[in-house]
Amino acid sequence: MDVIKLGKWGTVQTAPPNMATCFEMVVSWTHCGDDMAQLARICSSAIGAVAQERLPKYRPSVHKPSEYGHICLNVMLENGIDSGSILRTGTRILQYMSEQLPNTEDVDDKADFLSETPPEDFDG
Repeated sequence: MDVIKLGKWGTVQTAPPNMATCFEMVVSWTHCGDDMAQLARICSSAIGAVAQERLPKYRPSVHKPSEYGHICLNVMLENGIDSGSILRTGTRILQYMSEQLPNTEDVDDKADFLSETPPEDFDG
């Protein structure tokens, strides 16, 4: 994901977020339920986390994803970005973030690698 298209702003340069940020945003996303305001904040935080311009940088030591999302949502709305664009783009980014996280198979492979029992074909 090199760029995103965001309403009146057009194309915005992006950079991949770190794994911890992906995890925080995705977990926050899964807890939104039917709360549209919360969903808008989390979508906004995902946009801000990858955007290289126009939005404040995400500082996890300062804000939770929802608080950061509120700040980004306000900036985007004040600049004429419609809520539909924010929700669509944010959801796409959150899906991308969720794909970056290790899945159960990845975790199982690492657990097997770190086990004390060597594989059967190990000649150690």
